[in-house]
Amino acid sequence: MGVGMFKLVYKVNPEDNVATALSDLVEGERYPVFEEGRGIVGEVEARTPVPKWYKVSITDIREDEFVVKFGYPIGVSVVEIPSGYVVHVTNVLLSHEYDFKRLIEEGFILGEALTRIERGEVVRVGRNFKPSHPALKDLPNRTRIGIAVAPIAEGGLVRLGNMVDIPRRLGWNERYRELIKNFYRFIRAGLLDFSRLQVV
Repeated sequence: MGVGMFKLVYKVNPEDNVATALSDLVEGERYPVFEEGRGIVGEVEARTPVPKWYKVSITDIREDEFVVKFGYPIGVSVVEIPSGYVVHVTNVLLSHEYDFKRLIEEGFILGEALTRIERGEVVRVGRNFKPSHPALKDLPNRTRIGIAVAPIAEGGLVRLGNMVDIPRRLGWNERYRELIKNFYRFIRAGLLDFSRLQVV
């Protein structure tokens, strides 16, 4: 089997909305989608670099939608994940059974978007953000919370997964530290594009 045979992404079930990269995927290049038992069923354009063995979205995945692999939900997206994006802990909760109250208490969910928040926009209490996290509830209006790394719909959840530059007042816990570590590891590795971020 030639090396070229591995320049594809692999899915198991017709219901899957992610596939496994069998080689490092280069941003801007197109790759065949190979489905178990059916062969080549389409192609996907890598819109971010995707390391070998990582998951790549092969359809557009909406925020709060199941991420499906092997025909089963393996997680829930925390932001919109366009087709061709790397799928990892920075944009997916890797469990499809999660408790919103517990996540709020643990600090994963910060609050709700009062208006649509664009990528790169500063998130401020009362202006475009209503806090639900206990550590943020008493903050005065216009307090800066962070910067959105992806569009957040009006009424959508503002979370650690779609924010950067979160203030330390949240009171980090182990889950935060692990996610932050992976998040910034992806930034340093160039796996996420923040070139358009405007810090105000």
